[in-house]
Amino acid sequence: MNPKKIFKIIGITLGILVLFLIASNFIQLNERESLLYKIQQYATYNEEDWKNYENNQKLIAENPQGTMQTDVAAPVTDFHPYDINMLTPSAKAEELKKIQNAHFEKLVTAKNKPSDDEAQAALIRLTQGRLTDVIIHQKLDIKIGKCYENPNTDGNFNCVSCMILLYNRDKKNWQEAPNGENFLSNSYDFYQPSEGDIWEAKDLSIMIPYDYELIKKYEKK
Repeated sequence: MNPKKIFKIIGITLGILVLFLIASNFIQLNERESLLYKIQQYATYNEEDWKNYENNQKLIAENPQGTMQTDVAAPVTDFHPYDINMLTPSAKAEELKKIQNAHFEKLVTAKNKPSDDEAQAALIRLTQGRLTDVIIHQKLDIKIGKCYENPNTDGNFNCVSCMILLYNRDKKNWQEAPNGENFLSNSYDFYQPSEGDIWEAKDLSIMIPYDYELIKKYEKK
């Protein structure tokens, strides 16, 4: 190999190491974060990402010291996000344990996600048409929130995990479930079987944060 190229590679490597050393003195880390991930945050996070990150850190900090210490994380069976402010103290403590173990800071925001209409159509197919009656007679529409890349593609082209809500067109407000039978969850996986294919929906398979921004966007002003 050309000696100039060797010196160039060595110089670049040393430069990167120096940058990491400088960054380590100025970037604050907690015990769950690596320096490399923190640098990635600063490079890729937008304003909404930072709001979700800061909100999760605040929730964890508000929990009484010691209640989140676990030797072995219990297997998660319910991936759906919950509004921490609406839970009882004991349920809140359990949910905060799950949030800490889920490491939301490692989630990657999905750039490719279904629109409201695409998510609604996917859920109509998933519910075998039951959602259609709700949309027509109860005047409710599906609104989709922030989505995160999900590695559980199950052989599909891609998969994202998102929180959804029902928006009442008459009342100009969101609601948690349709009147009558509660057959909808607040979050789902959405996937495309192949590139450019229609979006389909399936049960949520990873934990994602509660989308407070989505709720705020569609609450009655």
